[in-house]
Amino acid sequence: MVSTAAHESEVLLQDAQAPEHLKDILEKVRQLHREEVEPREASLAHRLSNEREFLDSDGRLHPEIVQARREIMRAAGKKGIYSAHLPEHLGGLGLGREEMIYVEELVYGYGVGLNPALLSWSEGATPRLLFAHDHQRQEFTDPLVRGEKTSLHGVTESGAGSNLFDMSTKAEKRGSDWVLNGSKAYITNYFDADVAQILAVTDPKGGRRSFTYFMFDTREAASRGYRLGNLYQTMFGDGYTGEIFFDDLVLPESAILGEVGQGFDIAVMSFNYTRMRRAGMCSGWSRYLIERTLERATDRQIAGMPLGANQGIQWMIADMYVDWLQTRSLSLEVARAIDTPGPWYRIPRPRDEIRRICALKVSNDESFYRVADRALQVHGGLGVMRDTSINKLFQIARNLRIPGGTDEVQRTTIAESLGLRFDTSKTSITSER
Repeated sequence: MVSTAAHESEVLLQDAQAPEHLKDILEKVRQLHREEVEPREASLAHRLSNEREFLDSDGRLHPEIVQARREIMRAAGKKGIYSAHLPEHLGGLGLGREEMIYVEELVYGYGVGLNPALLSWSEGATPRLLFAHDHQRQEFTDPLVRGEKTSLHGVTESGAGSNLFDMSTKAEKRGSDWVLNGSKAYITNYFDADVAQILAVTDPKGGRRSFTYFMFDTREAASRGYRLGNLYQTMFGDGYTGEIFFDDLVLPESAILGEVGQGFDIAVMSFNYTRMRRAGMCSGWSRYLIERTLERATDRQIAGMPLGANQGIQWMIADMYVDWLQTRSLSLEVARAIDTPGPWYRIPRPRDEIRRICALKVSNDESFYRVADRALQVHGGLGVMRDTSINKLFQIARNLRIPGGTDEVQRTTIAESLGLRFDTSKTSITSER
């Protein structure tokens, strides 16, 4: 699972040229990888490359890996890279979506070690901080932007996924406070988060104004009705996903993120961000897989000839390249369309943008999966070994087709935005996501 950049195809590098104005930012990423990521990966190689050492005795991500991730996050925060996607007034670099694709694909192009910690993801400075109030800045916004704290995003429930209107977690107003009851499932970073951002129903009959976000300190709330549930083991054994419960958790008015009834719009913006971020992530990982597969095809000898001399192998690698190139091109085009009116985080988004964002997610999810599948096939027996980066990325590729709204939900949204929505009497989450 240790990342590596031992081989970088000149062809792929040429096809992935970044704009000149990003040169300094990308060099900071490379420097951070050399100085912060590589030494920690070397010292933790026995854990990163062995799934039996990757988790602790309770099945959780090993504390040494958690600590290394946090150290890398803080280092990236000091360089301004960790939250580069956020506007400058929040402490970010104010990069647009097209610019972030180049940054993200460089970070993920290093593989599946500790490198993803260089950029904020669901456990860090998410776009939901755009709706934080001034009184929340010192305790939550600033430390999350600097990578000094981590967070979790509580939306999904065991009985509520892509349709928010199935959600049962509720917050009721009692005097000047709110009382939160319910549970969330499949939550990333559930046991290590310092900060929780939870979506709850505050007005069951309010339509899209039914929901409100709350943000609070998990450690402080643990003594008042916030508790951890079961650890889930995902298909790639991250040891990082689980459930959380709220038992009459009393929260002050100051815990509200955004405004009462604004939760739906904030959630939709968050989902769109997750989908848009697929572009750089899948491009970087696909490129990594193509490079590793080129190495395999060149170095592996069969009957005195390189594996790559086989035309069947050549065609599989060619197909990997086509998948990567055409999806990357689509992603850059969609990013430009989003950046042109700008900014990418404004709400609500026009229908044609939602359609393109959904198309971006579907294209990246499925092309990355095909690239990962062919990479595993070319690697043969080595590919099916679990403690390899090839196998790990295959598992991740399969997983990505579900979170952030399944690919089937994306197709439904695309169809509805093209006029194929026939039952307009019912509220449809897909038409808004």
